Amino acid sequence: MQERSERTRARLVAAAAELFDRYGYAEARLGDISRAAGVTKGALYFHFESKQELAAAVQESGCLLLDETVLALRRDGRPALQSLIDTTHALAVWATGEPVVRASFRLGRERADGERPVLNYHLVCVAAAGRLLARAAEEGALRRGVAEDAARTLVAGMIAGIEAAAWSGAPYPELSSCLGEAWTLVLRAVAEEGAARGLRTAPPPGPTAGPTAGPDPVVDLDPTMDLDPRVGPDPAVGPAGQGSRAVTVSTVSASAGSLSSR
Repeated sequence: MQERSERTRARLVAAAAELFDRYGYAEARLGDISRAAGVTKGALYFHFESKQELAAAVQESGCLLLDETVLALRRDGRPALQSLIDTTHALAVWATGEPVVRASFRLGRERADGERPVLNYHLVCVAAAGRLLARAAEEGALRRGVAEDAARTLVAGMIAGIEAAAWSGAPYPELSSCLGEAWTLVLRAVAEEGAARGLRTAPPPGPTAGPTAGPDPVVDLDPTMDLDPRVGPDPAVGPAGQGSRAVTVSTVSASAGSLSSR
């Protein structure tokens, strides 16, 4: 029963991410979210007391995706600077095609009905980058005389640029190419020559570095779901892990040819 309830909750989070991304917090209606998830409004309120609580759940999913990706990259044993580069490439693919991340960014920007945002997802990403830069400094990878704060400011600007370019409709291949070129310049400015040698500035081609759960094709009903017979589940909003269609770092390169501007 608990697993079924979690499945329903994940569907609601995924549907909310789609609509928050598309329409923003103020314009996304709970009735539309419940219909997109294939549940009644009563079932939605069983899991979430308010739209604010649902927005928080979307951003929690975005944070989880980021945290698990960074952790997996570090487990691979790659240098911290390479992990940082690969994390920004993951953000690029998410920002152009992952509703949970796009919605997390948008919810952080908006002030709807006088409410403060649940959290500023941009600052969450900058903080994660800052931790990787601190590790890079511990590894002796930063050029002598380069302050961590200065390097962090550069990377924060890159993250803001990823978000802005994706929001303006830049297609992923263009964004990825620009990001790789930017990293080439940034490494020349901040990285110790020996540490920079061999680092890849293009998207990672190989191992999975994030959650891999995909949509379950079976719709498993439960008592809290109360499916409205007039509206079927939206096939574009299936349950996946924590309520998003998880994008892994290994898919960054593969997605280059398939993701288009939104």
